[in-house]
Amino acid sequence: MINQLENVLRYVFSYLKQQMIAELILQGHKATGQLIESIDNEITSSTELVKLDGTFVYYGRFVDTGRRAGGKKVPIDAIIEWIKVKQFESDIKKIKGMAFAIQQNIFKHGISQQSSWRGTTTGQFMTKVLENNKQQISDDVRKAVQTSLESAIFSIVNEINQRQINKSFT
Repeated sequence: MINQLENVLRYVFSYLKQQMIAELILQGHKATGQLIESIDNEITSSTELVKLDGTFVYYGRFVDTGRRAGGKKVPIDAIIEWIKVKQFESDIKKIKGMAFAIQQNIFKHGISQQSSWRGTTTGQFMTKVLENNKQQISDDVRKAVQTSLESAIFSIVNEINQRQINKSFT
């Protein structure tokens, strides 16, 4: 039964991952591709529990939820790399200056999750996908549990019947 649930969770993760990637690309969050490439999962199971955890690089949570003002500063190296990838500037001295200004601005104002320049809400790539798929996830897991329970009950009934038949012959 646990194996069947693990397989269903792998299936659920595969369609959620594709939708998270599509949402990130739609929002323009594909500078280096590092966040997209880092989206992964881990399935943990025991005799009583099967759990699916999604994972991605550390900064992905800020892409999803924003960043409050006055919090920990964004590492300058990450901003420099982002500027290089976006090709805003090629002069390294100007890049460092831009990076410092961006870092200070994020520190002072945070990263809001209001409207982007595309006119759509940015961020919440994970939250939106989970919310939009809540019913499908519930249906998939419910079907897997129902199928697993039916299979387990069928096996138990067959085992009891087999014991009865064996007793009859002895």
